[in-house]
Amino acid sequence: MNDLPMPSDVKREVTSSPAGDGGAPPPIEPPSAKLIVQLFVVPLVIVALAVGIMFLIGLFAGAGSSPSFERALDRLHNPGGERTADLLVGPGSKQRYMDAKTVADKIMKVGATPEERIKISDQLIDVLEHNTNDAEGDVRHFLLLALGRAWQITPSAAQDDSTATAEARQRAMTALLKFADEKQVSNQKAAILALAYWAGRPEVRQAIPMLVTKVKDPAQDLDVRLAAATVLGPIATPQDRDVIDALNAAMRDTNPADVELVWGSALSLAQLDQKDVADTILKLLDRKELSQSKVLDRETDPKNPTYHSLSDEEQQRILINTMIGGIKLDVPAVRGKIAWLKDNDPSPRVRAAAEEVLEKPATTRPK
Repeated sequence: MNDLPMPSDVKREVTSSPAGDGGAPPPIEPPSAKLIVQLFVVPLVIVALAVGIMFLIGLFAGAGSSPSFERALDRLHNPGGERTADLLVGPGSKQRYMDAKTVADKIMKVGATPEERIKISDQLIDVLEHNTNDAEGDVRHFLLLALGRAWQITPSAAQDDSTATAEARQRAMTALLKFADEKQVSNQKAAILALAYWAGRPEVRQAIPMLVTKVKDPAQDLDVRLAAATVLGPIATPQDRDVIDALNAAMRDTNPADVELVWGSALSLAQLDQKDVADTILKLLDRKELSQSKVLDRETDPKNPTYHSLSDEEQQRILINTMIGGIKLDVPAVRGKIAWLKDNDPSPRVRAAAEEVLEKPATTRPK
């Protein structure tokens, strides 16, 4: 194959051509209309047709806009794709993932009335039990969290204690407890974390013995124990001696791999106003302490986990979560540290969270 000529070669050929007509270069003919059509118009038409077809496909697939809560929940009643290893397969997999995430994200924007809550709660239970499976990745995860949020108390809304509502809540609690005790670790974690949204609901106390057992059992998956320890703070009371004892035992864990369990237990004890955890809370509110801490990364390579230093994003998350829980600890030094973060932390996100925490009135926990 001959190489394409360079511009300088073309110029040289023209200037060195025989002087058949006085040495002048041969005349260059202008491109014909047919050539212009072939080079420009036809490709433009093809591109326009392709764009139009893709636009129509997007409209039919619902990709042009975020699905509504009702449409997403309705679609989840239909079987979808499954996951092989870490890859989603099947044309419906991505759509079901998006629908489940939409339901979890938007559920608190709907279902304001007791009747709507009952209907949505029962639909979620039906989808979880009959239209999902463990091979669908995060679909069940999102739906379990949505089931928890469906019964989150809204302070500004009137509470309904009718028989129908109480029975619906019990059905939802039964479903969450079932998934919290399944063999699938991801189901356990999601169902346990969903219980945090039930703070203040009488039904959630049914979960306390199960959560205490998981926190105390070293044979349990570490993430399951951490989820259980984290949830006990919002849903228990200072009078739950078994909860306090289990969390204190977890705090005495000296295994470096379990440091997050220690932190989660301390944060729950702070929410239960156990003042002897103040030193740990102050460390979790200190950037210098966090920068020197290492945690076990169990997600990147589960078979070969390694320790890593906390990233800035991870430090921000820990600071914010600690402020939200730590403010309930009646210790002046903790409140003073949060006030310092409000004025001095380099992250605008952390400063804003600190300001919001300090402005909120102290919540009264049932005695």
